[in-house]
Amino acid sequence: MKVEPRNTRNHRQTRTAVLILIAAFALIPAACKRAPAPQAKQEKRYHLVGTVISVDTAHGSANIDGQEVPGFMAAMAMPYPVHDSKALAALSPGDEITADIVVTDTDSYLENIVVTKKATAPANTTGPTHLPQPGEKVPDFALINQDGKRIHLRSYQGDVLLVTFIYTRCPFPTFCPLVSRNFAQIYAQLRKDPAIGSRKIRLLSVSFDPKHDTPAVLKRYAETFKSTTGGNPFARWEFAAVPAKELPKVANFFGLYYSVSGDQIVHSLSTSVISPDGTIYKWYEDNTWKPADLLQDATQSLEQDNRRNAGPRSTTSIPTA
Repeated sequence: MKVEPRNTRNHRQTRTAVLILIAAFALIPAACKRAPAPQAKQEKRYHLVGTVISVDTAHGSANIDGQEVPGFMAAMAMPYPVHDSKALAALSPGDEITADIVVTDTDSYLENIVVTKKATAPANTTGPTHLPQPGEKVPDFALINQDGKRIHLRSYQGDVLLVTFIYTRCPFPTFCPLVSRNFAQIYAQLRKDPAIGSRKIRLLSVSFDPKHDTPAVLKRYAETFKSTTGGNPFARWEFAAVPAKELPKVANFFGLYYSVSGDQIVHSLSTSVISPDGTIYKWYEDNTWKPADLLQDATQSLEQDNRRNAGPRSTTSIPTA
């Protein structure tokens, strides 16, 4: 076997390395010209069967009381964005529909909506015909609180009132249990943070299940949040039920849909920020708000109320004696 001299072998290796580098640099311009291939948008589709509760054309959404979607979600009522304005405008409360729930990495919405049966609302269903609007005066509804006392919404005037609707037997963790936990966190924040704790902010959880949610039941329900609130929070957070005769009017004003089926109530969500003057400051129809959102709304409402009450400063000089 012939052995190459070390110098010859090193020279050959160096030449090979240089050729490889030249080839690599030659490929760089072509690589730079080639745009990176766009990533395919991840999209999943699920078939929905449900009934239209309400339509909000201003915000491009519809509240749908949907049946179970196997492998995706339990039966529940919730708002869905609808990007097709014509399809949305064609819907009416009570319409039975099928649709595709489209879920992407950044969005979810309804598409391919088909009305299978025009509106016929069952007798045990109450759907809202009204949605709360900013600046709208809240009626002085009467409720029964956790102590069995009759209270009125007007008694909260002068404070910002955060009000949400629940029923204590709600089995869906992202519905009543979630908004109640959020209220408990708001209460805890009001206690811990002097900057906001001194402000006039109160909370009210209203049950739309007066037959079951008696004062005693509401008190026991409040106790389940002790670990967050540090005790019964009734000084600033009350629990109340709407008397059965008043429930349709209260639910309609606050844009709340509910349908009684045995021990379960299929329902939508409704959370309002009521200004100190007793008007709607903001209304949420879903569960996407966070405690910080409502605290910010409450703070802004108080500041707005303070500016309104302060009025223009007088420039008249006060005569001296």
